Amino acid sequence: MKKIIVLLSIIFQCSVCFGQERSKVILTDGSEKVGEFTIRKPTFANSSSKLLIISKETKTKYTLKEVSKVTVYRENDSLHYEVIDVKTNFNDKKTEKKLGLLAFKGNKINLYYVEETIHSGGSVGIGMIYNSGEAYAKKTSEVTACNIGYIYGAGARGIKKRVRDYFTDCKQLIKNVDDDTIKKDNSLDIVLFYEKNCGN
Repeated sequence: MKKIIVLLSIIFQCSVCFGQERSKVILTDGSEKVGEFTIRKPTFANSSSKLLIISKETKTKYTLKEVSKVTVYRENDSLHYEVIDVKTNFNDKKTEKKLGLLAFKGNKINLYYVEETIHSGGSVGIGMIYNSGEAYAKKTSEVTACNIGYIYGAGARGIKKRVRDYFTDCKQLIKNVDDDTIKKDNSLDIVLFYEKNCGN
């Protein structure tokens, strides 16, 4: 549990940390690349699904369709990322690939944080750029992760509905979130409750 708290404390302190530490990139064909990598967001719109992972040595560019996992080695620890298929709402038909920081790995469910870069433009072209983290849960029996937390533009609205839609196999969890026994914006507590009390 202590490791989870430490991990969560550094999630929002840095962007995806490629280029700062040595990394290992595992491609979808199973091959591995080790070295220094950087990350590039080529467009403003939907940027987190269009990431390029670029080798600093060879300048080779990899899209998220070509990458399955990334490990960033830090001084005393490492950060583990996975390319996940995600959807915003449980019933969405469309999915997209995103690079998710593995915040919790369980036997029944995993929790990922995806960093979104938000561009807020003004009427005369002046805007702000800031980072926002979105939480995705993925049951180990499923192939797609679902957003269970904050969504840019909608804020915290709709979180309880997304929890009800995604966790239909855990009535007590739904009740706990509905009556605020578990705070709706505490995605880690939601996932930990599911891991300990629900699922097969």
